[in-house]
Amino acid sequence: MTKILLAWQDAPKSIDRIRAALPQDAEFVTPSRSGEYGPYGIDPRELLRLCHDVEIIMGWQISREAIMNAPRLRMISSPHAGMDLFDIKLLREKGIMLCNARGVNAIPVAEHTLALMLALAKRIPTHDASVKRTDWVEWSPMTASASLSGKTLALIGTGQIGSEIAKRAKAFDMRIIGMRRRVGDKGVADEVRPITALHDTLKEADFVVLALPLTEETRGLIGRPEFSVMKPSAFLINIARGRIVEESSLHWALTENKVAGFAADVWWDYADAVPAGYHYNVPSRKNINKLPNVVGTPNVAANIHGMRDRMIDLGVQNISSYLKGEVPARMVDLDRGY
Repeated sequence: MTKILLAWQDAPKSIDRIRAALPQDAEFVTPSRSGEYGPYGIDPRELLRLCHDVEIIMGWQISREAIMNAPRLRMISSPHAGMDLFDIKLLREKGIMLCNARGVNAIPVAEHTLALMLALAKRIPTHDASVKRTDWVEWSPMTASASLSGKTLALIGTGQIGSEIAKRAKAFDMRIIGMRRRVGDKGVADEVRPITALHDTLKEADFVVLALPLTEETRGLIGRPEFSVMKPSAFLINIARGRIVEESSLHWALTENKVAGFAADVWWDYADAVPAGYHYNVPSRKNINKLPNVVGTPNVAANIHGMRDRMIDLGVQNISSYLKGEVPARMVDLDRGY
């Protein structure tokens, strides 16, 4: 019998569908309900209590302490795409398989990215505020919007989300330069370059979209040297992770007119944010979110109807493959961190 911990408070609502997709001899453990942590969270103390004799944990928030307290743990199935909150080194040392739900949010995040690009380029928040104030906006270089057609998009990260962004950007007649760690099939991009060509690519770009995972290699990837080579008319859009961009450098670039604007659905996480990285206690301690050339949304790009069920279904697929002795399609490469 395989003991599986469903580590989120609303797990009982999905238990029948999960049970039907897994072997009949699987035993399920679910937490009690506590309003403090939300439907997809779990009290860290209860997580520690429940995980000590389970082989599999599925959930959004699996702490290092829980992994250390689970001697029988062999697999974690995260219904989330991002892996940056997991202690990858610890999982590698303990030989614990980690799977995610990569690709589950690719289309809604791509749609949201285009919405942010258009909001920046067309000055939508500013013009919307003018209409609400019943102000007339004079036509001038200061109020003119930018066009996407014919412009160059540097797409840093061409995985499943990046590929969906590229498809949609092509509909706006944009030139797309994809950037990735390993150059391969260019897909719908006009060309794909290695990340070592970042500065040369930034010099050409009118729009820069970050769609790559947060790893030790990508943390702080965009800083003052990168902003210094960008066009003053360029826009940066981050739908990946806040810490890929150096916060103080971005503040400098935006306030010194080194770039035209910034949009994000992701922000910086700090030590006192719980859980760090997903429920931001403050978007930016530099108040970047309050600057006039910034458009922001609060980590909602993937928040579409039915998304949680789709995440759970992919998490269950990972477990099903594992129990059959197969390699799950969404197994994380613990050496690469994604």
